[in-house]
Amino acid sequence: MDDKTTGLRKLVDQRQKLIYEAVKAGMAAGLPHESQLMAQAIQEHMHLAHVHNALEFADLREGTPYEITVQGQPMSPMAHVAVHSAVKAQIEQVPLVRAAFEKMVATGISAHHGEHILGGLFMEAQWECLQADESGEDTEKITRRYEHNLKKLARDSAYRKKLAGQFGAEHAAFE
Repeated sequence: MDDKTTGLRKLVDQRQKLIYEAVKAGMAAGLPHESQLMAQAIQEHMHLAHVHNALEFADLREGTPYEITVQGQPMSPMAHVAVHSAVKAQIEQVPLVRAAFEKMVATGISAHHGEHILGGLFMEAQWECLQADESGEDTEKITRRYEHNLKKLARDSAYRKKLAGQFGAEHAAFE
């Protein structure tokens, strides 16, 4: 890790720690809206040991990532929480995301599991866009596929069922 990356991680950790402290003090409602979405995601995950530890000791890590290993792969509990926060914002702001979310909830998928599904689709598209950008390729096709998947999620029960199985509702890795 270079100094710039470490510095950015320190700032992110400080922000997360401040939001966490506001949650613990019952003051999250006074935060800016974007921070309130992160606070909500934190509240929904505070019962998980690795999320709690990542937040409680964020100031002690000094910019080093907090990762756990699950099935041989590094995972970040705070990245998981950040994706939930991003999905919450998309549900509020992006009609296609809201429609897919509302359909999932209306058909029996819990709101939290729905956020996992939407987060999985979103992060998959983001990863593909990053790779396309790095190789100088156009990302428009990836964006169209993401939008197509959101529409399909809202109208195709078999596709919803498939994604519900693919992106689990549980947090076993973070307990």
